[in-house]
Amino acid sequence: MKGLTVLSAVCCCWFSQAVLATEQMLQWPPLQGKTGFTQLKSLQGLPVPLRSSGTIAMQDAELLWHTTAPVEQKLKISAAGVSQWQQQDYVALAGSEFVGQLMLAVLHQDISFIRQHFVLQPGTTNCTVLQPQQAPLNQLFRQIELCGEQQLQQLTLQEVNGNQTVIALHPEPGAQ
Repeated sequence: MKGLTVLSAVCCCWFSQAVLATEQMLQWPPLQGKTGFTQLKSLQGLPVPLRSSGTIAMQDAELLWHTTAPVEQKLKISAAGVSQWQQQDYVALAGSEFVGQLMLAVLHQDISFIRQHFVLQPGTTNCTVLQPQQAPLNQLFRQIELCGEQQLQQLTLQEVNGNQTVIALHPEPGAQ
């Protein structure tokens, strides 16, 4: 009985330390308000990455992703999935529920969702690497790297197929 109590205490202490370490690796406050982004998408076979830019606005439980260059496009991302602006209304993209949940979890720093789907490891200075644990994530991504000092500044998504997306976040002038 005494051995079981000691084992229980050790496991509880280890779990508390693991949760604290996870929270410390995700050292940034959740994304709030409006911020600008620049995205570079490197595709296998293309010599130059595709570049786009625009703004991201976090509102309650949804994210409005507005690409302004090179082509204007609006997306609404929520736990229900991703919807694209088409002819004066948002139209849901079939099968995008998990993508919506993933994006919100990363930008909101949802520790329980992240721990459920990823193993967290320290990366280079001011970075945390998320290694997918199971399908469908480990079939799409090798890893996701989050970097920043005071706030999240860059996300790098390395896909299993060799493609890579780097999203740099930067404050919008006058944004709150």
